[in-house]
Amino acid sequence: GDLPADTKAALEKAAEWELYSLDPAQTKEEPKVAFHGWKVLGRTTIKDAATRKALLAALEKGARENDGTVAGCFNPRHGIRVTAGDQTIDLVICFECYSASVFTGEEKTGKFLTTRSPQPALNKVLTDAKVPLPSDR
Repeated sequence: GDLPADTKAALEKAAEWELYSLDPAQTKEEPKVAFHGWKVLGRTTIKDAATRKALLAALEKGARENDGTVAGCFNPRHGIRVTAGDQTIDLVICFECYSASVFTGEEKTGKFLTTRSPQPALNKVLTDAKVPLPSDR
């Protein structure tokens, strides 16, 4: 598989990335700090171009490696928000289920499949920024 072309373009062009650590537990009420309905445990802004490039490469690799495998669950632990021009593109990623949703603003506009290979790279950026990761259940 491939990252959707418009998603890849937004990730490449974006002046700034925000990386989110999400709690995959479903809550009955909308969390106070939410990212498309998921509770935000923390976030960090990635200004370093080399780091963004490495994460984009990891996400592309994950998409390429997926052979169509997908699980029925959706327990996302990672979110990415990029702003490209006046558009906000968000990714909500579940490595447990090998799938990611793409939002343009609040509207879901796409999805792609991945493998777990990008997860360590994303976790390292969060951990280095002292952002808590969700506990594995």
